[in-house]
Amino acid sequence: MKLRLPVAALADAVSYTARALPARPPVPVLAGMLLTTTDGGLHLAAFDYEVYASDTTTAEVADDGRALVPGRLLNDICARMPKTADVDLELVGNGARLAVASGTARFTLPTLPLDEYPELPALPDAVATVPADAFADAVAQVVVAAATDDTLPVLTGVQLRLDGELLVLTATDRYRIARREVAVRPTGTLPGKPANKRRKPEPGEGPDPAASAAAETLVPARALSEAARALDGEHPLTLHWTEGMVGFSIPGGRSYTTRILSGHEAPNMDAVLAGIDPTAVWTLPVADTVAAVQRVALVAARNTPVLLTLDGDRLRIEAGSGDDARASDRVPVNAHGDMGADSIAFSPGFLIDALKSLGAPEAEMRLRHPHKPVLMLPRLGDGAKAHYRHMLMPVRLSG
Repeated sequence: MKLRLPVAALADAVSYTARALPARPPVPVLAGMLLTTTDGGLHLAAFDYEVYASDTTTAEVADDGRALVPGRLLNDICARMPKTADVDLELVGNGARLAVASGTARFTLPTLPLDEYPELPALPDAVATVPADAFADAVAQVVVAAATDDTLPVLTGVQLRLDGELLVLTATDRYRIARREVAVRPTGTLPGKPANKRRKPEPGEGPDPAASAAAETLVPARALSEAARALDGEHPLTLHWTEGMVGFSIPGGRSYTTRILSGHEAPNMDAVLAGIDPTAVWTLPVADTVAAVQRVALVAARNTPVLLTLDGDRLRIEAGSGDDARASDRVPVNAHGDMGADSIAFSPGFLIDALKSLGAPEAEMRLRHPHKPVLMLPRLGDGAKAHYRHMLMPVRLSG
């Protein structure tokens, strides 16, 4: 194996592929990055049995070959090299080491046993394309509602539902639900598990959104977020889907594949979202409200809520009680309707996450009761449809 390519190209490909390297590899070879020469290029891959990242870059190949080298070390080396230079890679010592040379710098990396490296998964069939930047925005909005601990693995995932020209992403940690719809262009036959028929509709009720011919799957939120960030940009992103894996690719040979959360079924979030029947609507400025909640939350003890109280055309935000530190602030509000009380309490962190995820200057809070779920939407105006919804459970105050 012997080749030459620009440092900038190698550094970019290595940095991307290193995203799939495990922080604590269960076996030594999984710390490796697989380098394989191709016809006029270099293919890089990293795999830990759960996620698989690969990239291809052009190179001047003198001798074909393959090498498995410590991925993080190679990434560190590439990051320190001058990006305007070229770099030479060559297997030496009967394949025992990879020589890396650029300018006056020389490195030799030990190779890892190729025969112990797992077989790389094939990229599933393509089923749809979507603008990569739109997909990245959608994932960022939804993953805030996914659980971050593994107590209930099903809650650490994002449900993907593909139905014709619509991709629906939904996540929940039981205290909140985030859902985003994204328009896609179908490109192939849709495999995967059909969306379950959750329940029969009641008389006079419309059809259950889940009872369609759509296919759905559950993808780890961390892997989905990593893929969306890594593949973001002004280019098309292709969605690949099979029963056990979901993959994403962009032009140029870069792809990211993750196993699904098999054996787990997402909670019935359709029924919860459809069951919110608001009797009051509050319209708030997002930036001002986020800043006010952040200030007031400074005095809130751990796991204690902030209280929102309607006071005419102002919303009072308070935290703290008794002899403890207390704080309050006010933001303008446009309120209509009645939820049976003037006050409602939320976890400050959850409220801030919800407001920030809306991606709009104004938020619309749809309320029914201080103890009932609240639906938050971006206020778009001009009759535009909101493709993002965020449901938040209020905190029930003692006494």
